[in-house]
Amino acid sequence: MNSRPSAAEEGLFCSAERWAPADAELWRRWRESLHAEQRADALLPLQAALSGLVAFRHLENHPLSVPVTDFRPHLHAVRVTYVWALELVAQLRGDGAPERRLQAVGDPEAEPHSSLRALERSLTDARRVSERLLELPVVDAGSFQASCDLFLRDLGRNAFFRPPEPLEFSNVAELVRPDGLTPELDSWKSETAKMTTMVAFLTLLRSHRFLGIADQQIREDDGLYRTHIVVASVRRELRTLTRFLLVQGVETFADELEARLLSLDAHHITGARAEITRASRQLQELRESVEALAMEIHAKARSALDGALPELHPELGHALPAERMRNGIREVRRTVKDAAKQLRSLGRPVRDPQEERKSERVRKNTHQDIWAFRFILRAFTAKASVASVGADYWSDAGSLEFVGEFVRHFRVFGPRLTRATEYPRGGPLTRAVSALSHREAINAASLNLATHECILFLEHLDEALADVPRSLLAPFDKNKAARDLRGYLSAAKDRTAADRIAAGAFGLIDPVRAQAS
Repeated sequence: MNSRPSAAEEGLFCSAERWAPADAELWRRWRESLHAEQRADALLPLQAALSGLVAFRHLENHPLSVPVTDFRPHLHAVRVTYVWALELVAQLRGDGAPERRLQAVGDPEAEPHSSLRALERSLTDARRVSERLLELPVVDAGSFQASCDLFLRDLGRNAFFRPPEPLEFSNVAELVRPDGLTPELDSWKSETAKMTTMVAFLTLLRSHRFLGIADQQIREDDGLYRTHIVVASVRRELRTLTRFLLVQGVETFADELEARLLSLDAHHITGARAEITRASRQLQELRESVEALAMEIHAKARSALDGALPELHPELGHALPAERMRNGIREVRRTVKDAAKQLRSLGRPVRDPQEERKSERVRKNTHQDIWAFRFILRAFTAKASVASVGADYWSDAGSLEFVGEFVRHFRVFGPRLTRATEYPRGGPLTRAVSALSHREAINAASLNLATHECILFLEHLDEALADVPRSLLAPFDKNKAARDLRGYLSAAKDRTAADRIAAGAFGLIDPVRAQAS
């Protein structure tokens, strides 16, 4: 049962935003007036583009592996990003959508519409300047940065679309709801620890979203240049985050230790001493975990996002650097996602060691069941996809035996794994498979529907297994899991004739021998 976030929790989220309360309310009302497509496809990409333009102005956010004397490719990247941002602004304004009437200069009801129009004018002017500069045979570093500054000065005066600095947020609701993080903050006793964890998590989440936007842009015309702009923002943000964790983390855990010690019962000195030792050990482990997490992010961002900006009109095209950039982005995105999961789990209370060992065994068994049931799902979907072709199929009574056996396997694994992995389509999946329980009721439509739902569940289980932390994968024995799976399916040979046929259907024994037996 999800409880509504308390006022204190919502206040914690508000404290991470740069908005004054009145501006936050205007921004919230404007966001709610947008269509869902506008929010998803334009609002966050616009923030990614603007944040990238701010970061790309500084050479430290470029992957400069070799000296650069001509910045025409960099200026071209900025120009195509201006064009992209103008397209996003137009999408936010809407074609022919009525805007609020400006009653007076500075009327608060006119915002953020007037800021959006001001941004459109700034982008248009900056695009024209960059196009004129690109006519020069060579663009030096000073000219490149001066042209960027013309736009950034305008952007800095924009009330609502000036992008936030690293570790600062213009609207947390774009990234996560308060109840999506605050439960993991409950066990932290100091407000500093809560704020540090929340800011770091939101930064990782934003970087993950920005990297996804950058990955999408690679497929577009001039998309590789736009991608470099967005990646500059991510590079800047992750560099700031690692410094924040390594420096602020020390103060955070000092405050947390003090808060935990103050909460101890002074009347139980012996227990308090043991608790002090235990708290100190836990916080030292937390500190080491955060330091390792920060260094992993830093190293991965430096090694995977190091592709140089491509030259204009290269003879060999952009296919090779685009593929390299795509692979690097996806590698860093996985690292950021894993770091966010680790960060969320740091605040969870440490339970009794015996309870932890029991929980660990349950998790390992669940992972093994996921691994095993994926093979059963693959066998069923493969056979069902072949069986659904051809009108003569339904006249063959024996050919439906694998369906009944799959239903029996699903009753063993399906409901438990849908709950354990929090599968959102558990209801439709269960209903579709249950419709196959009676052979006489099976038809092409019901089999196709069950196959479709099983394919979606298989994709979900693949992702769930890929998301298992490495610390849990290390002791996972695939050979043992394979032996257990074969033992489970081989037991069909000692059951009914239908079970023996199913054992052949799933590849455990020869199908002909299964039918004969």
